[in-house]
Amino acid sequence: MRGASMRRRRRRLRGYLFVAPAVVFVVGMFWYSIVMTVWISFTNSNGLTPAKFVGLANYNAMLNDPELLTNIYNTLIWAIAMIVLPVGLGLLAAVTVHKRRGKSIFQTVFYLPYAIGFVTTGVIWSFLLGTSGFSVLFQALGLHSLAQVQWLNDVPLNTYSMIVASTWQTMGVDMLLFFVGLDTIDRQVLEAASLDGAVGWKMFRHMTWPLLSAMTRVIIAISIVNALQAFNLIWVMTAGGPYGSSSTFAVWTYQQSFQYYKMGYGAAIAVVLTIFVLVASVGYLRRSLREVRV
Repeated sequence: MRGASMRRRRRRLRGYLFVAPAVVFVVGMFWYSIVMTVWISFTNSNGLTPAKFVGLANYNAMLNDPELLTNIYNTLIWAIAMIVLPVGLGLLAAVTVHKRRGKSIFQTVFYLPYAIGFVTTGVIWSFLLGTSGFSVLFQALGLHSLAQVQWLNDVPLNTYSMIVASTWQTMGVDMLLFFVGLDTIDRQVLEAASLDGAVGWKMFRHMTWPLLSAMTRVIIAISIVNALQAFNLIWVMTAGGPYGSSSTFAVWTYQQSFQYYKMGYGAAIAVVLTIFVLVASVGYLRRSLREVRV
């Protein structure tokens, strides 16, 4: 027995030794980047010359920066919209298409936008919302007022337009995740509910939706994190403009750090953004888990 136990321990230890380098590398890089970002946020670093410690100067400057409220507003708009639109439309599409003929076709059609990447999506929608895209169509249809709209230059239409583009790209992923949730539901439970008269909206409200609650929590948590860090699409379509009107915290961080070479200031913005993400995601997950326990 001792020999068998020793062999099991050795095999387990051997497995840990194989995994250890990857764990050390990933965790080490993760914490190293966090510690260095926090440290840089307390300096006047520009990424080129030796930095000097300035304490809370960057954070004080951020609190007094007139761009702060715009970035907070746009970031919150993105967070709310990415929860309501892609998640809601993904759920609607999943429930509508699930168990119907041609399901695989719909899966491919809705998922395809996500497969092309955020940068490509930004280029496509920049063209569609420019003077050679929808404007030409509206002009041909006689909708001259719509043809004159500057979708990416007028405020707040520029932010709303990018949210529509992001919804077009990401709702397919949410739909696929909801498909997974629907496939895990016991069909006998739904059949029993249908025999009791639960059909259509009643079936969805009292049976399907509650049984999808676990998957919905996961999707919303992912959506919150992704929305608070929205960058690629915004940068390609408007670069946060015009005049910072469509900027979010992620875009603001990049601009201050790599366009204006205010690495210390950009690091301070990144720290605040990280706190926002942690508070929002951890707070939501804790509340969700508390509801599950109840």
